[in-house]
Amino acid sequence: MNRFINNRAAAFFKRFNIPGMAYSTALFFLFFGFLTGWRIAAPANVLLILRNSAVLILASIGMNMVILVSQVDISIGPVMSLAGAVVAVVLNAGLGLAPSILSGLVVGMAVGLLNGILIAVFRFDYWITTFATMGICSGLALVVADGGTVPISNKTFNWLGNGKVGGIYVMIYITAAVVAAVIFVLRRTKFGYNIYSIGGSEISARLNGLNVVKNRILVFICSGFFAAAAGIILSAMSSSANPIGGANYSFDAMAAVIIGGTTFEGGRGSLAGTVFGALMLRILSNGLGCMSVPATWQRQL
Repeated sequence: MNRFINNRAAAFFKRFNIPGMAYSTALFFLFFGFLTGWRIAAPANVLLILRNSAVLILASIGMNMVILVSQVDISIGPVMSLAGAVVAVVLNAGLGLAPSILSGLVVGMAVGLLNGILIAVFRFDYWITTFATMGICSGLALVVADGGTVPISNKTFNWLGNGKVGGIYVMIYITAAVVAAVIFVLRRTKFGYNIYSIGGSEISARLNGLNVVKNRILVFICSGFFAAAAGIILSAMSSSANPIGGANYSFDAMAAVIIGGTTFEGGRGSLAGTVFGALMLRILSNGLGCMSVPATWQRQL
């Protein structure tokens, strides 16, 4: 019985590229532990790393899906900023928590739909398209936020980013649940199969009857949705919406996906690997902070 369980566990870890990424992340953490005199390993600091990783992981989910179909979405960061600004303004207008969050998610999905149609239907280059929507969303975020940070006083909303249950931030639970659900979708549903098939070979996917255009549009909608979710959580963390708060997340998310083993060629990679990639990036930034490396140098890295 134990042998059966061990074999099943080994198969699971191998399938999702977990061993290499888990070992690499652990070694990376130990490396910075040695350099920082183990300050990085303080329980409160570990919790901080996980908290900061949660936002990046949410943003990286959409990027992971987009890269799996051989595309890239660099509008993720500005979509985060725009969604956060929209939620803040709607909340402050007194329209309630659920409508506010829904409005932010709808905005993200709308941007994803626009990207998907332009890229999949009209065959525009994905770099140029998402660069254009990146600029549009950046400008809209500034307009919605009236050029400055929008404070959020709704206690329930802010609890999503700062509240704890059992000593662990609520947003960590939320992110873990979302990751588990998306892994299931990617590995156990027709939509997930379509994503890997299209990324592996678009021609073969078409010959097998897959609707490549529809599935690519759906992937970009998902990217917009998860970017908006990340932006909403980021605003809840800071109890405010910064119109440029998501600026660096597009390339951080891309880095997390690539570090996690998903290739630009598409069709290969896993969300589990992306999660560890995001953790490594946040361990790096936290470790440099523990070493008192100036913020200007950290940004260069």
